[in-house]
Amino acid sequence: MSTWRFKDKLILADAAGTTLTGLHAIYASDVEFTPESESEKDELETSYSGASMETFYGEHVSLNFKTPLAMSGTAGTAPAYAPLLLACGMVQVSDVSSVTFTKGAAVAAKCTLRFGKNTHNITQMKGNVSFALEKGKPMLNWQFKGLFSPPVASSAPPSVDWDRWVRPEVLGVSNSSDFKLSDTQRTLHKLTVDLGNNVVFDRAINHEEIMITGHESSANFTLSADELTNFDPWKDVGKVQTFEFTHGTAVGKKVTIIGRYQMPWPKYTSLDSELTGYEFDGKLVPSGTGYDELTIVFE
Repeated sequence: MSTWRFKDKLILADAAGTTLTGLHAIYASDVEFTPESESEKDELETSYSGASMETFYGEHVSLNFKTPLAMSGTAGTAPAYAPLLLACGMVQVSDVSSVTFTKGAAVAAKCTLRFGKNTHNITQMKGNVSFALEKGKPMLNWQFKGLFSPPVASSAPPSVDWDRWVRPEVLGVSNSSDFKLSDTQRTLHKLTVDLGNNVVFDRAINHEEIMITGHESSANFTLSADELTNFDPWKDVGKVQTFEFTHGTAVGKKVTIIGRYQMPWPKYTSLDSELTGYEFDGKLVPSGTGYDELTIVFE
């Protein structure tokens, strides 16, 4: 009887040129692996109906998964998924107390995906990430494209050490979760931040590459409504304001997300408490210097 379980998946990833081992394992869930290609029909003229043969080319893959917004546990040390952030076009700057990521040029990653008894090696991997911050555990949603290689028979899985993946503290007051809009504390119910990378497979006759051809970052958040004398978002529509989300109680377990946000029209929404809230769905906009619309700091 086969023991090849569908959930038998393991992802190893790091910068190109790295020899991948169990130390590079990704704490992934909801893994989706999809081969993609272009095709042309033969369009043969026949006296009968039916499907035409196709020619397939330009093979590449999409790889989507989720990870927790894990920390490193040590100040000045990048989280385990730092190579994935770099492959999404973030630039890393570290000092003894913090690691900061801002938008910039992407650095491709390589990946080994062990899917049951098959292993795929994925190169030139670049992608996009969004932060899903709601009740419970903060999560990251990753979407990557990479160059395809046929599977080879999997050897025994490497020994995996998850110590690099310090489990994040759940979102809440007890773990110092907070949110400010234009330097004023607001009651936050949900926050989603999306880098908005446009990731494409670019193919020429003698060249294939995964590219990020541009980006348009966005943020969606829900706040409690208040008396207009305390909070009047209607008068701020179109203005660029800074929001700051902070989370974590101890050194090595803290994260701050800062965005330059153009205020959209608010939408009324009903909160879980059946009180009234405002939902904002808008863009993160850079200043005249560019690439400063989003900053992520791990401390």
